[in-house]
Amino acid sequence: MIIAVDCGRSYVKVMTEEKTFLFPSKVSGWRKRNYRQEVEGDIELQYRGRKWFVGQLAEREGEFTRQAMQDTKAVEETLLLTLTAIHLAGGKGKVTLVTGLPIVNFTEEEKYAVKRLLQGHHHVEVNGQWKQFHIDRVYTTIEGGSAFFAEPRMGLVRIIDFGAKTTNYATFKDRVFIDRESGTIPIGWETAKESNVREMADLIASSVSKKWGADDVVLLVGGMAKKMEPHIQEHFRCALAVKYPQTANVRGYFAVGKAMLEGVQV
Repeated sequence: MIIAVDCGRSYVKVMTEEKTFLFPSKVSGWRKRNYRQEVEGDIELQYRGRKWFVGQLAEREGEFTRQAMQDTKAVEETLLLTLTAIHLAGGKGKVTLVTGLPIVNFTEEEKYAVKRLLQGHHHVEVNGQWKQFHIDRVYTTIEGGSAFFAEPRMGLVRIIDFGAKTTNYATFKDRVFIDRESGTIPIGWETAKESNVREMADLIASSVSKKWGADDVVLLVGGMAKKMEPHIQEHFRCALAVKYPQTANVRGYFAVGKAMLEGVQV
């Protein structure tokens, strides 16, 4: 079973052969509530003898609610959110997990750290339902750039992926990734105030314009793609937010996972 998980800093996006869904990337310690009101989408997680609130429940009822903003993704929050995602996705038996890393952190050391964190047997309870599954393989690909594989095309294609903490930018030419014209900018939409959206767009554009042309095709992905579109178009006339931009990465992850299992070159 292939499960793609985009463990973003703001939302966890999940895709299987049957469904695509998301939930907030928030975790807090569990606490007893005197009055329990069951709300659709609430998540209570139990793993290795500990309990947590996850997602909207952590936002609403958690104390010391946290989201992963560290430079590395090999952290406890990634583990808990990914296991929750797999459970909710119906994971069972052997699972092939496809996930991603920022382009700047796509190193052998970071890939190994994430693989070591996630791979193996897990016994997880979500909302009172126990499931066992074995993460047999962990494939990692690049954030932002992976969105290309959701709808690959020939020619020169640029991608800007607006994240909560960082912004990834990627270049493909005739379906081949161009590393020297890709990278990660250390600014995200949760680090910029609403009034600074235009300034954020200007900063991103000034960074990528050193190697990109004003008439290049630029695809915008991520939860803020639609809002950023008119501001990026001031710098790149052919910039356009993709359809369903918030799930573009996870759809690319899933496509990469299927291709790797089938032995197809992506």
